[in-house]
Amino acid sequence: MLRYLLTRILNSGIVLLAIITITFLLMHAIPGGPFTGEKNLPPAILKNIEARYHLNDPLWKQYTDYLANLARFDLGPSFKYSGRTVNDIIRESFPVSLQLGSASILLAVLLGIPGGAIAAMRQNKWQDYTAMFLATLGVSLPSFVLATLLIYVFAIKLSLLPAALWDGLESMILPALALAAHPTAFIARLTRSSMLEVLSQDYIKTARAKGLTQRSILVRHALKNALIPVVTYIGPMAAGVLTGSFVIETIFAIPGLGRHFVTSIYNRDYTVILGITVFYSALIVTFNLLVDLIYPYLDPRIKVNKEQGS
Repeated sequence: MLRYLLTRILNSGIVLLAIITITFLLMHAIPGGPFTGEKNLPPAILKNIEARYHLNDPLWKQYTDYLANLARFDLGPSFKYSGRTVNDIIRESFPVSLQLGSASILLAVLLGIPGGAIAAMRQNKWQDYTAMFLATLGVSLPSFVLATLLIYVFAIKLSLLPAALWDGLESMILPALALAAHPTAFIARLTRSSMLEVLSQDYIKTARAKGLTQRSILVRHALKNALIPVVTYIGPMAAGVLTGSFVIETIFAIPGLGRHFVTSIYNRDYTVILGITVFYSALIVTFNLLVDLIYPYLDPRIKVNKEQGS
């Protein structure tokens, strides 16, 4: 197991280095820079600014300097937010995205898995049709449309919940519902299809022949094996949701990480783009590693090959 973990960590480091390199080169290949705009600065001032942030150094030196700073967990200063570093931006905005993302993931898991399981257990019955209709609607309906509908119904018409801003538990409900709709629907559909496949296996038929109750078959035998593809999806999905959704955060005026990421692209704020990309990639790698470690618990037949480290 230790060798497997070390191998995965090494491979993850190589993946992160490749992501950093590609992102770095693509940013500098785009015409313009963080200090170019509609009103051009005088050449002398622009030269001083570039010298201050070392943008006039050769590209290879900028790259190696960034890697050296990254090794010290220093993501550098923001070019657009005076006096603020990328570490400050992530430190201030990620907790907001973390709260919203955690609530959305919790909703998606608590609603999606039971919904898909019930649909599979009641195949071709009204429970199945209802669950799959709602799941199809959740997958098809864009998040910004759902967010607008939620604001119109619950904030404007019924005046039950705030329409925007980030102030307390009530302000989290509508954006969490809008952000959780698509993952919930996808998890429900995935759980149903996986559950139907598991329920057709011989060991499930044997359990029924032994007289086990439907609930015991579902909980003790079918559900754990059916969750393997669901857990595979939840890993990268959780990383994406936790880093924030730009659309949802914009509609509800939430000061999360997603808004900073897209704004930094518009502003060509190189360090913010790279910093959030590295942060997001590290989350994905971490969650994928956790998914691999959860597999043997869900299905004891899945074992880590200690000799091959895979």
